[in-house]
Amino acid sequence: MTTSAGSAPAPPRAAAMVRAFTTTPHGGYQHPVLAAASALAAEHRKRAEVHRVVGDPDAGEHAVATAIRAELDRDTACAVLIDRIDRWATAELPEHRTGVLHTESLGQLIGRLVIVWMRGQLLADAGHGAVHPQVRLAARQLGELGRAYDDLVTDLLLGRRQLPVFQTPAGPAGIA
Repeated sequence: MTTSAGSAPAPPRAAAMVRAFTTTPHGGYQHPVLAAASALAAEHRKRAEVHRVVGDPDAGEHAVATAIRAELDRDTACAVLIDRIDRWATAELPEHRTGVLHTESLGQLIGRLVIVWMRGQLLADAGHGAVHPQVRLAARQLGELGRAYDDLVTDLLLGRRQLPVFQTPAGPAGIA
């Protein structure tokens, strides 16, 4: 699927996005949004490891300090990837100034998809089964957010919605 201008591929659907969180095809992703989403999920996995160290009551001060520095690095990496998605959306999606304004950027929404997906992964890693209330809630939230993402993509392509013009500069040029 391409945008209405026909020049660039449309944003991937939510199901492809969620697959990108766990798998990478041989040779990597060709779609820049899937590549960034895959990398964003990897950064969130690293953040989860950092949180385990910080939350470990037996971790020494040096280990905790190192983990906190690593968390700041992960946060920066996530911001850069979200910015990369937003820059792609700005450059490649058709601009419709008459559509209803969405409250967050495409990158921010994908970032939330990753966070909800990661919550489910952490619950599974902790041994919670599929019937556990928190696992079911995480799955429901991921499904709802995925549908909202797909609806946004459809609306963007049809001109019914628009992304905010102002986006927080978080990429390499925007990080202080």
